[in-house]
Amino acid sequence: MDTNDEPLRDFGDRFFRKALLNSENLREFLSDAVPDLAPRFDFSRVHHVPTQLQLPNWRRREADLLFEIPYRCDQHEQLALVCVLLEHQTRADPRMPLRMLLEATLYWERQWLAWERMPQPKDEFRLRPVFPIVLHTGSRSLGSARTIGDMLGEPVAFHKFAPTFAPIFWELSAHSPGSLLDADAAFMHVLAIVRVQDAEHAEFARIFCETCRRLEAVRGHSRVRWIELLQLIFGWVFHRRPRVERPKWVELPTSINDDDVRKLEVSNMLGTLGKSMYDEAYEEGARGMLF
Repeated sequence: MDTNDEPLRDFGDRFFRKALLNSENLREFLSDAVPDLAPRFDFSRVHHVPTQLQLPNWRRREADLLFEIPYRCDQHEQLALVCVLLEHQTRADPRMPLRMLLEATLYWERQWLAWERMPQPKDEFRLRPVFPIVLHTGSRSLGSARTIGDMLGEPVAFHKFAPTFAPIFWELSAHSPGSLLDADAAFMHVLAIVRVQDAEHAEFARIFCETCRRLEAVRGHSRVRWIELLQLIFGWVFHRRPRVERPKWVELPTSINDDDVRKLEVSNMLGTLGKSMYDEAYEEGARGMLF
């Protein structure tokens, strides 16, 4: 990005928030992160829950995403809360386990209050299960506290009384661009672009072209999602790559397509995007309208 381009500090949060609010992207992400659990979630009935945490001096809650998702047990169905915390810096927030525990506790408190208001007779109170996961997009592995116990100071003898709360950490740096492109999931293909955002131009162009090719498969069964994924890609490259490269990224999706009809369709689709979403946000004077 050119030095005269003022960065949007919460761009990464907005990008992943937009992506994961699509239940299919969420399904593909969790299928990679927790393949043993994901098949039992009913992603057709995902409910996005507004975040509850509002503490002074803590960054905006755009970085936290909460989803209620039915989970199929052997004999019944149980509503579960999936907490996704977004982290983009290599030097991570050391309070992540505590932040996620507070989100879960506030969610449980709201459930408790709702149970108290229920008329008699009522079922025995049981907390809904919570699944916490950190999605880290930094270039290097996190060196942060990963459990509540990791955050505790002296005396060590008290550590055994700490609540057992250990989020799963899914780190983009642990996945090669090739493995992301080879995955049977369009959202993983999009993450390949994020993975190589700082690569040399030739390498980035190679991954960009291959990602566009892989996403063609999505167009065949969901044109709407295909367009949304391309919008995500263009939002990312227009924001993260140098401004001088922008014309190339607009031209490449058409140049790699041999089908004249498809090439025209892609060209028209890109034309409807107009200038990058990044530029439009500033022209409208409303950064919050980026996504």
